[in-house]
Amino acid sequence: EIKNYTLTIEMREDRTEEINGKDISIEPQFDGSIENLLKKQNEFEWMLSFFKKYDYQSETMVAYDETALEEAVENLDCVQEENQIAPVNAKVSEYSEENGYVIVPAEYGTTLSKESVIAVVKDAVISLAESVSLDENGCYIDPEITQDSENIKNAVNTLNQYVNTKITYDFGEEKEVLDASVLNSWLSVSDAMEPVISEEKLSDYVKTLAAKHNTAGKSKTLNMTDGGTVEVPGGSYGWKIDQAAEREQLLNDIKNGGIVEREPEYAQRANSYKGNDYGNSYVEINLTSQHLYLYKDGALVISTEFVSGKVATGNDTPTGAYFINSKETERTLKGPDYESFVNYWMPFNGDIGMHDATWRSSFGGNIYLRGGSHGCINLPVSAAKTIFANIEVGTPVLVFRTEPVPDVTETVAPEVIIAEINSI
Repeated sequence: EIKNYTLTIEMREDRTEEINGKDISIEPQFDGSIENLLKKQNEFEWMLSFFKKYDYQSETMVAYDETALEEAVENLDCVQEENQIAPVNAKVSEYSEENGYVIVPAEYGTTLSKESVIAVVKDAVISLAESVSLDENGCYIDPEITQDSENIKNAVNTLNQYVNTKITYDFGEEKEVLDASVLNSWLSVSDAMEPVISEEKLSDYVKTLAAKHNTAGKSKTLNMTDGGTVEVPGGSYGWKIDQAAEREQLLNDIKNGGIVEREPEYAQRANSYKGNDYGNSYVEINLTSQHLYLYKDGALVISTEFVSGKVATGNDTPTGAYFINSKETERTLKGPDYESFVNYWMPFNGDIGMHDATWRSSFGGNIYLRGGSHGCINLPVSAAKTIFANIEVGTPVLVFRTEPVPDVTETVAPEVIIAEINSI
């Protein structure tokens, strides 16, 4: 048997190769166990063999040239690097609208561990096996991640949960929908098969949402009480999305999955989504005409003259859309060169606000040019009281001009100055 021995090596793709016994100098080498069995045999009990079967085992010992065997393995076509196909790990597919994310199966390839092949072939030769399967004996280098790996199964399930999220943002009559058509471009898996949500793309989306829907700092169109329209510039009033809070909430929504309808997280709210964000309750302050109007639920509450910031000293009241920051009574206002007690204090732009000015006997006209305030809107006591009673913290204050600020650097005729003094 040994004299004509050939080992058939079975490989993947139904391929086979052979190693001939004579190429590895194979020969029998017994350990003496058969001779010992013969010596122990009782020839007088031969008749018992007709009635009882005896089994004896002796390990056949085979000798071969180990160096020649290793060379024979190294010369096999299947172990040549150029003939091997590398294994490919299973992976997560690209997103498809029909199937979502699925597992792309691993490719097992034909890359062999030469050391494993040598060990398996040695065992086969020793037992005089007719054939040996390299696949069944684990000689191939398989993919690290297969379609049966729990981590890739979990990753696919989690990604499909994320991508099935649908978030509808409520901006009054206007809606913004975030769903799989956008979300799929945010999702990926790490090398460790962990689902990843792109923080950069999520952040960019929130920035885009804020740029589109924020109204704070943007000019606003106002239909003036005196007729016509005016653009009220900038200011602090308006809708403003809290981008940090919205990023966190959006990330939680995606991870939790499901259908969500909500407003974005706001740092600052306004009165209305529809039309002008200030709605129909606001204070209208016309610096050109030095006239103020208060509207509440669309109805005119009060119309009054006032005195604004002194232009001649650069204290002109800033224009813009603001909101009432607070309301206080019996407050002493202090500055570097003044200290004034007021009954009603309604700040709307830092330390600039509306208040009564009991020290003035007249309001309106051109008083503000050279005799104005430090920037505040000075009001008659009765007007300040009415305004105070009819506004809330957050009420919009729209401050604007319909004409450029007059030039107060020109030489003024004495009679003009006397007229202004008399008016005061």
